[in-house]
Amino acid sequence: MNAPKGPTPRMVLLIEPDGLVRGTVASVCRDMQIARVRQETSIASAELWLQTSRPHGLLISLTEGAAALDFLTRLRAGALRCDAALPVAAMARGGDAALVARLKELDMRRLLLQPFRLRDVIHTLEGLWTVREAMAA
Repeated sequence: MNAPKGPTPRMVLLIEPDGLVRGTVASVCRDMQIARVRQETSIASAELWLQTSRPHGLLISLTEGAAALDFLTRLRAGALRCDAALPVAAMARGGDAALVARLKELDMRRLLLQPFRLRDVIHTLEGLWTVREAMAA
């Protein structure tokens, strides 16, 4: 069987405790060749994976609350072994003005409010690199 031609899809780290959401996003990304998705269930397991790997983007669930925001703060401060300017999108069940303001400070590309359509997740992942690539061109 021949491998698909073209560039290798980018690696996205998906941190999401819900197995159905993780599996669906990973499957659709693989089938549509949008990205390779590394699935992690928690911030702790994602940090272990990041010790040896570097993703091109991050899609993070905010279900861990303060731990998720602390993780993003440390990422932006350069305290993790990945690019501090890594493109990031978040998923949350809801959010107030304070959360939205904090996510803007952390250079969040997009906040997806649950329940969301899978199409919105796909468009978000496709657009994670657009701004950065346009600035580099």
